Parts: sequence; structure tokens; C-alpha cells
Amino acid sequence: RGRMHKSIGRLIMKHSPEDKIEDLLFLVVDQLNRGEVGKEERETTGLAKLNLKAGKKAMSEATFLRSASYFEAGIGALYDSHWEEYYDLSLELHSLLAETQYCNGCFEIVGKIATIVLNNAKSLEDKLPIYIYLIKSLGAQN
Repeated sequence: RGRMHKSIGRLIMKHSPEDKIEDLLFLVVDQLNRGEVGKEERETTGLAKLNLKAGKKAMSEATFLRSASYFEAGIGALYDSHWEEYYDLSLELHSLLAETQYCNGCFEIVGKIATIVLNNAKSLEDKLPIYIYLIKSLGAQN
């Protein structure tokens, strides 16, 4: 069943005109997320990037539960060593997940994400957005 979802997602991408891919983004990413994740680094990184794109699109539509699920799927698609190999992608996925979880009122999750980012971020500039959402989350709980 997983292979079928993956095949459907790939076929939609392959046979859709480029100007229509954006309209079909959620459908494609949902199918690929239901599919079996391959072991090839290029494939998993591509899936993470598609989830990032879908999550951003969902955020622009103010569907924060949906966007959080895309960011979580994107993080889940990456390898364990993703912070070293795909720092910018990892940082962006985690930072946007923290933002959407804040919007969803999931403050404990924001704290968990903050811990991950603060342990892996390389600069204060990279940590700053996480500190902001962590402070906002703590303020919202009191």
C-alpha cells in the first residue's frame, strides 16, 4: 500500500504541468508522505523539502494544524545526522514547527522543539526566533 501511495505522488508530479504543481502540492505531498520512505538520502531530503514547501503554503492559508503535520513529516524524513548535513533545512523545519505549534496552543511541544534547536543551532541569530516562541509560550501558559 505504501508503494502505491508513493507511485501515485510521483506520477502526479511527473505528469502535471509545472504551473499546476503548486495547486496539487498538498495532494502530492500527502501521497508521498503515506508512501514508503526510501533509504536514498536524495529522496528523503527531497521529501523533507516538499514538506517544508507544503507547510509554508498551509501556514499562508492559516491552517496551522496541517502545516505542523507537514513540518513534522519533513523532520521525520531526514536522517539522524541532518543537523550536520542539512543545517539550514533542519533549522527552518524546526523553527516553523515551533511557530505553528505556538499558534496551535501546543506549548509543551514548543518547549521540546526549542530544546532541540537550542542544542543544535550554531548562532544566536539562528536561536533568536526559537527564544521568541519559547518566551511567548511561557507567557501564554501563565
